[in-house]
Amino acid sequence: MPTHLIRAGETPALIAERYGVPERWLYQANNYYGTDYARPGRRIYIPDYEYDYYDYPRQWGRNRYRDGMRYEIITGRKHFRPSKEIPVIFSYCNLSDRPRTLRYDDARLYDIVTSRGGREIWRWSDGYNYDRGSQTMLLQPGECRTYQADWDLRDRHGAYVKHGPYTLRAYDRSQELRTHYVDTDVEVLDPEVEQNVFISTNSTPCPNTNILLNAGLEQWVDRTTPRAWSALNLQNTSQANSGNYAAELGSKPLNQAVLSQLVRAEPDRTYRVVFGAMENVNNGNNGNFDLEAAVYVFDQQSRQIGRVDPVYTPDQLPDNDYREYSFNTGALPAGTHSMELRFTFRPRSGNRSRVRIDDVELTCVN
Repeated sequence: MPTHLIRAGETPALIAERYGVPERWLYQANNYYGTDYARPGRRIYIPDYEYDYYDYPRQWGRNRYRDGMRYEIITGRKHFRPSKEIPVIFSYCNLSDRPRTLRYDDARLYDIVTSRGGREIWRWSDGYNYDRGSQTMLLQPGECRTYQADWDLRDRHGAYVKHGPYTLRAYDRSQELRTHYVDTDVEVLDPEVEQNVFISTNSTPCPNTNILLNAGLEQWVDRTTPRAWSALNLQNTSQANSGNYAAELGSKPLNQAVLSQLVRAEPDRTYRVVFGAMENVNNGNNGNFDLEAAVYVFDQQSRQIGRVDPVYTPDQLPDNDYREYSFNTGALPAGTHSMELRFTFRPRSGNRSRVRIDDVELTCVN
């Protein structure tokens, strides 16, 4: 994609007119919306198509800007089957108006790290031998570099990781850029979920039957991993709405928590979500958090093709007592193959509370 160096007196409207593209394309391609967007000396992308982060299908990944550089990591999709490799593409571009000198301690130019819950479990450069001599490279204005690596879903000891969410982080290893990184989230599927979503040829039933696995959260691989669910920063609790167990989000109350499951779905059908939730108040302290329930829609290639809007956010949760909540998805878009029901616990400053989820239902309405 070509770039343009903004000069004094130029506005986004003038730049768009010069290149014959709508002004909104510039904002979308460069992910800038603040007053600093058109600062002279900034180098921006000139797109040849409408680049909208929420265009679908989405190429799964993430980008970020820092100090005149644009960093991007792409995995292609979010969900991956067990024992398969995850391809990772990492790139960065110099969007400034000056060359960047990059100094490396050895021949390792970049690295990619996998973590779960903040704990590193795999590093791409482990096990490789590199020349130890230092080297210097020059990155010219508008110049980009791209690297590719694969994660085989094993930890640093060679064992396959368990199902659930993981974070992939990539960065350049030069002295100048090594603290600048870009990351994205991926999910390794539970084998049973993989069977239901990608291998089984049965259509999703539309009668009023719950299509979630382990919907009552009664079965757990270990204390932090419910069977068939993807989980982050949660644990089981015996304080359930029914049965023996529920999921308590926010084991670390100041960290985000996620509980999600991928299921088979079909286009033009409407689904209903029902769940029980409560706030677990810690020593009488009021909580400071948001709880979101969202449905994300994917095609057969695991590319995100939509999200049910609006994201459902329950009202004030009752203290230490379950309440039932529900919402409908509306008709899912053409090309739908699967959908992910995701509960996200987002704490704010000073939060001490946790949230409990139990008795989740996902049924087809029509």
